[in-house]
Amino acid sequence: MNGLLHNKNFSLLFSARLIANIGDSMYYVAAMWLVYRLGGSAFYSGLAGFLTLFPRAFQFTVGPILDRYSIQKLLITTQFLQAAILSLIPIASLSGRLSVTLILVVMPIVSFLSQFSFPAENALIPHILKKEQRVRANSAMALAYQGTESVFNAVGGVLVALVGAISIYTADIITFLIAVILFSMLSLPSASQSVHRTSVHQQIRIYFSDLKEGFHIVFHSVIGRMIISGQVTNFSLGALTASLPSYANFLGGSWIYGLMLAGMAVGSLVGALCAGFFEKIAVGKMLTFGYLIGFCLWISAALTPNSLMRILLFSASLIPLGCNNVINATVMQNLVPKDLLARVMSVVASIATCMMPLGALAGGTFSALFGPSAIFTFSSFGFLFYSVYVALTPVLRNMPAASKVKPRDYGFSARTNISEQTFSNET
Repeated sequence: MNGLLHNKNFSLLFSARLIANIGDSMYYVAAMWLVYRLGGSAFYSGLAGFLTLFPRAFQFTVGPILDRYSIQKLLITTQFLQAAILSLIPIASLSGRLSVTLILVVMPIVSFLSQFSFPAENALIPHILKKEQRVRANSAMALAYQGTESVFNAVGGVLVALVGAISIYTADIITFLIAVILFSMLSLPSASQSVHRTSVHQQIRIYFSDLKEGFHIVFHSVIGRMIISGQVTNFSLGALTASLPSYANFLGGSWIYGLMLAGMAVGSLVGALCAGFFEKIAVGKMLTFGYLIGFCLWISAALTPNSLMRILLFSASLIPLGCNNVINATVMQNLVPKDLLARVMSVVASIATCMMPLGALAGGTFSALFGPSAIFTFSSFGFLFYSVYVALTPVLRNMPAASKVKPRDYGFSARTNISEQTFSNET
């Protein structure tokens, strides 16, 4: 980690993401809890979860933009716009016009703008770091994501009770503005910031051509197999996210909600930080046995009467998720050519999360009908499905360690023209 932070660009990238996520972690707790309280039903938190997660399904639309235009300028612009739009909530509160409708309108807009961050930052890593540094870099970025969530989700639950949700919105606006300053200090290679001065018609044609290219790579390679297995899992996680405010309220209140969210982040963070210890272990074995262990821990949490033990077991169940997310990201970075990576990663993120908003909507609805405890238990089976799917899919089951994955073994070549590439080893 110390060696990575000596790299100025990575240090700025890491710091900007860390600070922005501190605000986001508290904001999410505040927004979901505020919607639940103003709406008075788990249905509204389910709707809020759906509207927040739905834009993730369209993350593929940002990939071609990131591959063609300045990533730095796009990061600065989107962070600033998020700060400006979020400021509507404190303003509405001060003027006495705050409503659940306004919050539900703001949430998906802010969520869509945030979709630039993950593929943009992920695509920058191969440009600023060597191949042997990427597992550690992805672990560090996971620390910036899940590390802040593990602390500030819990803090957010407490702060909502102490200072109110509107104060949390204000804090998030400030963190976005700090991130803007840090992103503006990046010194990126010219190859990652090329802007093509072409006509609007040509730009539109190039955009859709790049978009098609990204989908072609994903659907005609092993990457497609890697993300199919996550569909049921992400539906389950979406259902869990929507029902969690009601579940936490049933168990004890907003502080329990903060602890449950913190538990999710802690588990994912521990897994991400441990990824470096498993980079020499076959990816197929990691996926199969990791998610099976996660399922066993999660179902144990659902059946445990003690609240503290429930949170601890649930947190532990997400350790394999955090570890495998880092390993999978590294595999894709090592397989896909740099100039195609942003569009591929954005397509992957869109497909991988497209079931989450549907899961959130279903989770909120069925939580109101059958109770949040049933949804919490049901969601654990997403991990079991993942484990079984990988075990029954040869190309995933036999995948070697991330450090031993070779592009040509899976049909990728150094050429960037997708029409010249073949994907002969996907089965």
